[in-house]
Amino acid sequence: MSWITLSAADLKSAMTSKEVVDFGRSVVDVDLADRVVPILADVVQEVRGYIASWTQNTLSADPAKIPASFKAKALHLARWRVLTTIPGYQPGEARKAEWEAANTFFRDVARGVIRPEPADDAVASEVPSEKPAGAEWTAPPKRTGRDRMNGL
Repeated sequence: MSWITLSAADLKSAMTSKEVVDFGRSVVDVDLADRVVPILADVVQEVRGYIASWTQNTLSADPAKIPASFKAKALHLARWRVLTTIPGYQPGEARKAEWEAANTFFRDVARGVIRPEPADDAVASEVPSEKPAGAEWTAPPKRTGRDRMNGL
């Protein structure tokens, strides 16, 4: 299945032109031409972390790729991060609702409720199992009770 790499153009297509011009390049303390690039990289790693946290999921061998079906939700996260880093700017309730929906979606991915499609170059997740290592202890069966006493 197709996994994709997010680009700055993808994020900019999910924003209004005013948001792109006003916020993509403003209030940058470090020497960056556009802070969209590092924000996208962080979001991609976060999404891959959600996917990897469910041990049955596989990841693409390319560390910059996410499932194509997760693109819109990942862009909601990235857009929110770009807009909320501006002091005094309020993105609005619609943007906040999309961000909250994306967070809920990725929490479900981490719990295994939503499963991504496997990548063409899939590799196993390196997350340890939740089962404890070693022998599991179980209690001995009950000796009494109506079913076990043959009617006595």
